Amino acid sequence: MAAPSLLPYCRLVLSAVILSFPFTGQAQQVVFREEPAITRMINAYVQANRDPQRLIDVWRVQISATVDRRQMEQTKSAFKSRYPGYTLTSSYDEPYYKLRVGAYVDKRKAQSTVYALKADYPGAYLTRDKAKLSELTD
Repeated sequence: MAAPSLLPYCRLVLSAVILSFPFTGQAQQVVFREEPAITRMINAYVQANRDPQRLIDVWRVQISATVDRRQMEQTKSAFKSRYPGYTLTSSYDEPYYKLRVGAYVDKRKAQSTVYALKADYPGAYLTRDKAKLSELTD
């Protein structure tokens, strides 16, 4: 014996619920009242997060670290010609010149960049770093 269908019952209940709401055609106004101290805190938070010099924690892909500046420059030039869509940063952390790709907030996106670069840079790995908001990679 087949189970009875609940569809007619559901339609009936749904119709009753819809018809129970009054439709006046007028918009209602909602008013928020906020304590001045809360408003000041929110404004301070927004202002602090708009600072273009503010540094945030990001993931980067390190492709090279060498003590030879010329080698770093050659690697940088080769990378830029082969991968023009990636952002590349160089830094000097005595005694190493480092080349790093991207500035990712999402670790999964950074990991996909590692996989994309592994063929040409088998030693590529993820590392944590600081970056300005303007440096972020999508």
